[in-house]
Order: sequence, then C-alpha cells, then structure tokens
Amino acid sequence: MKGFRRIALSLVLAVSLLVGSALPLVAANPTVSITVTAELVAITNSEDTWGIGAVVVDDVKYFSVDNVQDDDYSQITNTGSVTVDVAIQGTDLTGTPNWTLAATTAADQYTLFANKQATPTVYDVEVKSSAEYNDITAAAGLAVDGTNDWSMNFTAPSSFGGTEDGNEKSGTVTLVASKH
Repeated sequence: MKGFRRIALSLVLAVSLLVGSALPLVAANPTVSITVTAELVAITNSEDTWGIGAVVVDDVKYFSVDNVQDDDYSQITNTGSVTVDVAIQGTDLTGTPNWTLAATTAADQYTLFANKQATPTVYDVEVKSSAEYNDITAAAGLAVDGTNDWSMNFTAPSSFGGTEDGNEKSGTVTLVASKH
C-alpha cells in the first residue's frame, strides 16, 4: 500500500505541476481588442454638365437650366463620414483658339465665378485654372449628409481671336472635398 501511496502522490504532484505550469502560459498571452473608424471624405454634385451654347463678346451666362441666374441650381452633398470643405477649380477652354480662364476678361480670356451658400446672390469665388482651389463652402464646413447649394457665372472674352473662333470649346470644373 505504501507503494500505491507513493505512486498516487507522485501522480497528484505531476498533475499539480502540469496544471500549475499551464496557468502562467495563459496569463502570459493576453489579448487587446482593436476598434477603428475610417474617416471617409466624399461628395456628390447634382449636376455634371453645363451646355452654355453660343455666346457673343462679353456675354454673361449662369449655371442653370435656362442660362439665367439661379443661385441654388446645383447641390453638393457630403456623402462621407466627416465634415468637409469643398473647393473649386476650372480649366482653360480648349478649341481653336483656346480661351484662358482668368480673373478678368480680355481677348480670348473668359471668367468663371461661383457663389457660396452663405452668399447666394454674390458670385465672389474666382474659379482658377492654376493649382489653387478656392473654397465654396461656408466657414463651418459641410456637415455629414449636409448639402450646399451653389451656382456659377461665365463671362465670355471681351474679344474673340479670329475667324476660326466659331469652333466649339470645352473644359471642366472640378470640386474637391477635404476634411474640415
């Protein structure tokens, strides 16, 4: 019986050592839960084309259905997950000859101005063709799911370049959103 006690005691001691040594392994491997939220900057715009049509020298046209002043013709919607600022940039108009986007009209130079929602009847945001974008949202930015009504006005050059200037011209306006 003494031999059996020794064996039983040895087994109990061995099991105790195994269980005791397994516990520190579990405690040495804690986990860390990770949560993250992506900040998505995204916008949509209700209008994607503007067919101005034929113009004469110094002609002024508005971004609207009938080329008349409509201060809230187009609508930007913040479809992202953070408040954004929206900026605008244009391009020169390509054709023969090209028309340059400028701050004032001149020979073969046209202007393009946008309005902010905060100033709907004032077209005071110059649309530039350089690397500079100008903001068209209110100072507080555009909140998630928020909308910004806006429009543009176009002024034709003060003189046209030549006899071949009857050609159609085209360009683009780009809206860029950035986190406010």
